[in-house]
Amino acid sequence: MKRHDPDTILLLREQIARIERHHGASGAGRRLATGLDDLDDHLKGGLLRGALHEFCGVRQDRALCARPAHFAASILARHPGQIVWLSGTPLDLHADGLHAAGLSPGRVICVEAASSGEVPALCEDILREKGLLALVAELDTPLTLTTSRRLQLAAETGRVTGFLLHRPAHRQRDRPLPPSACHTRWRISSEPSILPFSPTALIPPPGPPRRRVELLRQRAGRPASWLFEVPEHDTPYSVSLASPVANRSVASPSSRHLHVVGAGAALP
Repeated sequence: MKRHDPDTILLLREQIARIERHHGASGAGRRLATGLDDLDDHLKGGLLRGALHEFCGVRQDRALCARPAHFAASILARHPGQIVWLSGTPLDLHADGLHAAGLSPGRVICVEAASSGEVPALCEDILREKGLLALVAELDTPLTLTTSRRLQLAAETGRVTGFLLHRPAHRQRDRPLPPSACHTRWRISSEPSILPFSPTALIPPPGPPRRRVELLRQRAGRPASWLFEVPEHDTPYSVSLASPVANRSVASPSSRHLHVVGAGAALP
């Protein structure tokens, strides 16, 4: 009788356990709602829990990754649980910035690795840790496909959601991100604000900030793009989504908290 490798049997047991958890969890419990109706509808309820999601910025924000970090923090602010924020360099998180995203700094456990090279191994250990809501990891070097697969399996095992913020070193900022096993990939950028019309003001005040949220890829789904207005002094990511522009006119805003500037449209 052929003897099976114990490692192979253990791997098969883990795969069966993941399948059982995947089918046993409720639909609502398996998703992290973003609070943006159009986006959540496209994602069938929000970001998948127990999976990896990667984010990057544009132009000068490629290195800082400030807008993607704000976007990730605003999503996590809507859900209870502890969050580990990991970096291989000195963390430059600011409490006021977390508050602006609606996230209490008391929920964030900050971890600084001794070097950037230790970040992937620490990510795997943290993603397997039970009881955490999410891991936010800052990466200055993209993961290899093999490493991203290991982290995805770790996230599925621990039911911890991973947010990977790409902060490439100077020599890598112009390079596209390589393929990965992450469930979604996002690009967050700013757009010029629209000056509100004022017949009395000599110089009109600036309009609310606007954000371009691009879903570049998602497993078994279509990419898409949205344009949102972000009003100041708002509650946790209750962004104003202005009405869609049509025929060069703006429809009257709806009573929802979210008001779309540019309607989310799936890309070919």
